[in-house]
Amino acid sequence: EYAIPVKAINYNGEDSQVIEVSVGSPPFANTKSVQFNNNDFLSSNAGILQNVLGRSANGSGSSDAWSVALWFKAGTASNASQTIIYYGGQDVANGGHFQIKYNGQSNAKRLEMRYGTSNNRLNFVTQNNSIVVGQWHHVLVSYDGGTTGSSSGSMSSYYGRFRFFIDGVDITSSNTNSNNNFGYTGSVLGQNFNIGKYNNGQTLRNNCKIDELAVWDSDQSSNASLIYNNGNPHDLINLSQAPAHWWRMGDGDSFPYLFDVGTEANTIFIMNNMTAADIVSDTP
Repeated sequence: EYAIPVKAINYNGEDSQVIEVSVGSPPFANTKSVQFNNNDFLSSNAGILQNVLGRSANGSGSSDAWSVALWFKAGTASNASQTIIYYGGQDVANGGHFQIKYNGQSNAKRLEMRYGTSNNRLNFVTQNNSIVVGQWHHVLVSYDGGTTGSSSGSMSSYYGRFRFFIDGVDITSSNTNSNNNFGYTGSVLGQNFNIGKYNNGQTLRNNCKIDELAVWDSDQSSNASLIYNNGNPHDLINLSQAPAHWWRMGDGDSFPYLFDVGTEANTIFIMNNMTAADIVSDTP
């Protein structure tokens, strides 16, 4: 709110008034996304999100919970391991991490996730053809923060820590789950946080696109429909539980930086092997 005093003077005298101006926030608009080809990726300071996506040991409960949501549009490449999100250790054989990826093989067209290390982990696979090439899909993955491994008799509990939503629909029960050595009991440390790349490869290809990436430090599975908003991207800050971190993926950004506009707003992505032309006008 602004009050601007003004005065008008002419031969007949003078008059004083106050002009009141109200400046509001511009309406929400989603006009940009980020496009990925082979070797393109985003990197950020993973340590900043240690208390959001990481954990110090086996899951301790709600304090270790998180949720990730984004819009994803698959490209035409048929590679089986195209990384969407990678968070965790640099040494994938021994360092805890999670990888959410797209399998573009002709008999797959699905999402997959690994949680743990390459030796000890939980594996999740959505149904074949759950992703349509060239079509925008909203993806939400949540983790309730509980334990994720060590006992063969508790595998169903470990799998149940995670829930998967595509276009607002809970698809968790239709996933195919498996494990290596009964899951993972260790820490997840913030050493790498990449979008579009694993620790050293498995990049997104052939014009895959990502938009409106958001991260919560809580299990948002009960709010999946609110976040999806009937397929209409919207201002996530207006949610009763707004994301701690939110990258608009082009809107309001300045190449090569993608700014965090979540409640914490402290983590910037850098675009690697990319140009300003990779911020494109293709949105859900």
